[in-house]
Amino acid sequence: MAHYQFKTTPLLLLLFLLLGHSSYSQRDSTRHQLTLSGYTDVYVAAFSDSLGPNALQAFTTVSPRDERFGLNVAQISADYQSERVRGRLTLHWGDIAQATWSEEFRAVQEAHLGLLLAKDLWLDGGFFHTHIGTESFLPKNNLLSSTAVATYNEPFFQSGARLSYEGSKRWDVALWIVSGYNLYLDVNDAKSVGLLLSYRLSERTDLTYTNLFGRESLDGVQPRQYRSYQNMYLTSGLGSRIRLIVGGDFGSQSHSKGTALSQTALMYNALATIRYQLRPSYSLTTRAEVFQDRAGFISGLLPSTNGRPEGLQLMGVTLGGEYIPQPGAYLRAEIRYLRTADHQPIFYTDGPTSQRWEAMITMGYTFEKLVRW
Repeated sequence: MAHYQFKTTPLLLLLFLLLGHSSYSQRDSTRHQLTLSGYTDVYVAAFSDSLGPNALQAFTTVSPRDERFGLNVAQISADYQSERVRGRLTLHWGDIAQATWSEEFRAVQEAHLGLLLAKDLWLDGGFFHTHIGTESFLPKNNLLSSTAVATYNEPFFQSGARLSYEGSKRWDVALWIVSGYNLYLDVNDAKSVGLLLSYRLSERTDLTYTNLFGRESLDGVQPRQYRSYQNMYLTSGLGSRIRLIVGGDFGSQSHSKGTALSQTALMYNALATIRYQLRPSYSLTTRAEVFQDRAGFISGLLPSTNGRPEGLQLMGVTLGGEYIPQPGAYLRAEIRYLRTADHQPIFYTDGPTSQRWEAMITMGYTFEKLVRW
């Protein structure tokens, strides 16, 4: 695997050169648009895994507390758009932020600014959602409120710069330079590079590929560990009632396997989600998932009964129903079953077990207000 390492000073020089040599007209814009939006999701959940009161359950970030009424997320956003400048600020609170977000910037979900360099070519910089993943970490963007274990182990956020072309009706293309895997603040002097490439196969079907390459080991640590993470997913509408999402990840990291850490470690995951629309306001959704990271370079090492710690090896299935009383609002009920490998009894129900049952009810509402001048 190629080694990608970028120093901060050349990166800043590159950004200034891009801005300085833009051939786009410098006429003043008089078209401005501001979108104010909000989103709240609340829940009650139950788990068969016996943890302490108010403890956050492992491998889930949505509705993570057992036998508690909770707040998944309360967020407010402001999006500004003009002909040559755009920006977004989103602040959030709740269990999703508590379970997943950077300790240094826990309330900041997004904060980025963009400038138009040429026709349909934008440069954005700041704090972003990750571009990696089949699912979103926000329930409102998914067919189910609960997220797959793959999503739990993918990045949630990143800081850096994005160069995107937005002039095609079929293609979405974005190049990224970011601090690293799930980082706002860098942990070394290297940068990671990534790509998002999405193609609209038809009016109902999209295929998306994303990746991230970079060094994840700390400065001075030898041997250096370089990570490659790739994600691909397909979303499709099959007729008027069925919606299908199929995706998976494949990752590798050098010097992360074996007694002397001399080998490259591999991992993969996959998920398939299908929704059937019973009526305009009612639907049923099911998801199947697998996750395999034996070396533990993504999931971390967990206790096992075979004499040595290993990374997470898991499968799961979820069933859920949704009611939409009006656009922007939903009520969902879901049940999920997770099972780890037999030698990984990492859950506890009257003793160690490799199985966990989950149930949750979530309610969410999102709104937005558009202002133009």
